[in-house]
Amino acid sequence: MSKTVVVIPARFQSTRLPGKPLIQLAGKSMIQRVYERASRIALADRVVVATDDQRIVDAVQAFGGEALLTDPNLPTGSERVGAVARDLDCEVVVNLQGDEPLIDPGAVEKGIDFLYRHPQAQIATLASPLTREADWQNPAVVKVLTDQNDKALYFSRSPIPYHREASFQPLPNLFRHIGVYIFRRDFLLEYLTWPESGLENREKLEQLRILERGVPIYVLECQSFSPGVDVPEDVKTVEHLITSKGMN
Repeated sequence: MSKTVVVIPARFQSTRLPGKPLIQLAGKSMIQRVYERASRIALADRVVVATDDQRIVDAVQAFGGEALLTDPNLPTGSERVGAVARDLDCEVVVNLQGDEPLIDPGAVEKGIDFLYRHPQAQIATLASPLTREADWQNPAVVKVLTDQNDKALYFSRSPIPYHREASFQPLPNLFRHIGVYIFRRDFLLEYLTWPESGLENREKLEQLRILERGVPIYVLECQSFSPGVDVPEDVKTVEHLITSKGMN
């Protein structure tokens, strides 16, 4: 039995950036860079790419990775992860987004270790301090507020919390969400049977389905924020970071 498996959902038919997992970032495909980062997570026993397209399977196998083909009609990355998790014999499943080529393996490891040490916890996620007003105002940046026990109070694309003076002020419990989820496998499969919730539909944020059911989401702070690749403009930014950090 593998205790922890990292599953990377990788969808070829991206609306904003078609073929996104296979775009080149300083000489390697994005999916290869994400896979290599995931392989450095010391507490992960296995890394698997879950994809909707044979071209991605072929690309992953070409660099020696493991990939599984899933139903192309699955609506979300979590559903794709769940499709693979149903056949996994493990305790913990990490949903690591396929557009995070600079993700910090140590931060993910922190989340896995948290679930190991807190048997009551069903899910944890990552976040970094939100310090820029532009990010606070940007609906593409998901904000999360936490309580005094590091549990999520709410996730939103809107600038939360509301500031009466209309000026941004960093807060110790206001974070920029990083789209990595560490699930107990059994909870992941249960959560995927629940219908879409009202807030989830309004914000287009799957994690709100969990909060509306009253299940705590533990938010673990990591100081570094690694930009993902969502639009073509992000490619040059990420390539610059790869080369400046000497990542081969």
